[in-house]
Amino acid sequence: MLAITKTSALRGIEGINVTCEVDSSRGLPAFMVVGLGDAAVKEAGERVRMALTNEGFDYPKGRVTVNLYPAWIRKKGSHYDLPIAMGMMVLNGTIAQKHLDNKAFVGELSLEGKIIPVKGIMPMMRSLGEEIKEVIVPKGNEKEAFLALRGTGIRAVGVEDLKEAIDAVKGVKNNICAFQEVISDSNEGPDFLDVKGNWAAKEAIVTAISGGHGLLMIGPPGTGKSMLARRIPSILPEMTPEEQIETSMIYSLIGQLTDERPVINRRPFRKLSSRTTVAAMIGGGTEPVPGEVSLANNGVLFMDELLEYGRDKIEALRRPLEEKKIIIMRRGVNYVFPADFIFVAASNPCKCGYYGDPEKACVCGARELASYRSKLSGPLAERIDMCIDLPRIDYTGLTGTDSQSSEEMRNRVEMVFDIQKKRFENTEIKRNADMTEAMVKVFCILDNDASKMLERAYTKYSLSPRRYYKLLKLSRTIADLEGETVISQKSIMAALGYVRQLDLYGKNND
Repeated sequence: MLAITKTSALRGIEGINVTCEVDSSRGLPAFMVVGLGDAAVKEAGERVRMALTNEGFDYPKGRVTVNLYPAWIRKKGSHYDLPIAMGMMVLNGTIAQKHLDNKAFVGELSLEGKIIPVKGIMPMMRSLGEEIKEVIVPKGNEKEAFLALRGTGIRAVGVEDLKEAIDAVKGVKNNICAFQEVISDSNEGPDFLDVKGNWAAKEAIVTAISGGHGLLMIGPPGTGKSMLARRIPSILPEMTPEEQIETSMIYSLIGQLTDERPVINRRPFRKLSSRTTVAAMIGGGTEPVPGEVSLANNGVLFMDELLEYGRDKIEALRRPLEEKKIIIMRRGVNYVFPADFIFVAASNPCKCGYYGDPEKACVCGARELASYRSKLSGPLAERIDMCIDLPRIDYTGLTGTDSQSSEEMRNRVEMVFDIQKKRFENTEIKRNADMTEAMVKVFCILDNDASKMLERAYTKYSLSPRRYYKLLKLSRTIADLEGETVISQKSIMAALGYVRQLDLYGKNND
């Protein structure tokens, strides 16, 4: 006798449809799983057997064979327990095959028959085929499942044990998730109002966040670099529903979503330290999991004391900054994780921290200074759009009462986000920094004075073609903040000011 159920496999953040065939035949009692399953999959036999027995159901007699196909896809995890158990319910006569048609099952079983929440529910739900009308999931995963399936027409049903699962497939008990909406969290955390002075730095942060431009802040210790960065979450605009699901799938994969927090509805802000390993940054492992660059997707990745990191860690950022994704190959299989973040970094100007400081003398030699700055290579510096100097604040600025609040800054950011939403409607582009070269020609129109200035700057500063296009994209964001349709000379000058500072660190460091 053969029973068929539907479930899903995970390959990185991608879900893949899997069919579970359960067959019983004459012979000595045995249980076998075929279809390239890992240890957790092969151990499902004992969990399912004890769960059925302890719940009072008959376990099929003879030889039980489970086939998970496509067989060439590696299967890992314990979420195959429930589809296997439901197949056995057909074999022992508890339910009929028709009860399983157009349904999918995901969940781990305890020995007493409870259905335990699992990781990766969101990407698995997004992979379900059109023939699926209902999916049975653990009660602790039902909100994740509902959010992932919203708008697809597929119902999410949360169950706590095998008896509830049987009632659900028979239609005896309606456990359809009633969870309806996600309320965005308020912008909590420290306010930019607490930061006195640093007007230029605040303007640079607004520009960077508005257009998605990478930003490097350089200054002596204690000038407020980290203080400014910690307040960036307070000016991040709300995520769209699509961005919430995209980012939440990454957190679902590593088990960081809960029934209380079923979705990531605030833009992530991930702060790294120099002790963070390359694997923790970009992801990895025998069965690859996402790293910090992916956990920052649709948000901000902040690296404090950037030049204290090893050069290998800094260079690991090249690919995600350029391609907005991470590709990890294991056993001939590519695992792709999104990594579309805004890069923000802070650094001292030299090893001792006081190069160029008018109050304290720098004790670094020329060779030591060159070695310190060489960690930021020319190619990576080309991928950072903006650089600002944070000088020491004078007493008047520090004790003054005039300061810009996070609400004021966020309003400006949201204004530019609205402009970009209309500008890039019906395209995959979301921010000015991501424009293609063809888009730059359409949306970055310069007036005569701005065009002449850019031509002179390109020759005088030996700008690369990449830097030229980045300069235009940055100018577009600055013009948007000023309410300009055509880019003016003033916007080009401001963009050049941000770019020129990078030459001190990235030039000739290849």
